[in-house]
Amino acid sequence: MGSTLRARGWTRDEPTVLANLLAPALVEEIHGSHVQAGARVLSTNTFTALMLGGARCHEAVSEGVRIARRSAGTRCRVAGTVAAFGLAVDDPQLADVVRILVDEGVDLLLFETCNKPRDAARALDLRQELAPDLPAVVCASTTTGDRDDHVRVRRIVSLLRDTSDPQVEPGLNCCRGPSDTLRLGLADTPPVRWVKPSTGVPTDRVDDGVMAAFARAAYKHGMRFIGGCCGTTAETLAAMGAALAAGGPHPARADGGA
Repeated sequence: MGSTLRARGWTRDEPTVLANLLAPALVEEIHGSHVQAGARVLSTNTFTALMLGGARCHEAVSEGVRIARRSAGTRCRVAGTVAAFGLAVDDPQLADVVRILVDEGVDLLLFETCNKPRDAARALDLRQELAPDLPAVVCASTTTGDRDDHVRVRRIVSLLRDTSDPQVEPGLNCCRGPSDTLRLGLADTPPVRWVKPSTGVPTDRVDDGVMAAFARAAYKHGMRFIGGCCGTTAETLAAMGAALAAGGPHPARADGGA
């Protein structure tokens, strides 16, 4: 969502969540393109919510859920997205944002880009406090891609699996592209089922063909919620969906969030 908003002219001086208030038709159009591409899970345009303050933040989060819900109709589920940088600093608005997502009726909570086990633990605490019966996905993400970085991500995934809560799904988002995501997703048994890579680091983006190949490989190895993060377009999702359909029954497909 964020990448597409920027590509469509949304200024870098304003957080993308503000588009829910100032350009709702554009946000709905982008969600709609993801639905048409075959997405089964729409991520609310709320990743950058904590960059706003007070009532404006609350209004933008509420509107983000409503826009996604209109776009989803009966075809998709809606994931209420929270960025991990709020978890890292324990932003005082964080609980308010999660509460609004829950009150507006999201189908699941999606905590993205956790860089430390502490971030994931905070996500679990928030979910337990505010929505213990709501499914949640908590995603780890790589930064440098080196060995220590991968060890850190695996610790996050291990922490999430240790909860033994069937309503909590460990995931991977962004990372350093599809190759890094696939390698990490298969590092343990069973594999991570929710995988949403970016299209690569800014200096080395991959094309839709590589993302489509990733989708088929991920499904083959047991991953079941497959989508795209930064740099993903509706065309990318369509290519991934076509690759999955060509190989038989397809998993749920999550749209591009950040």
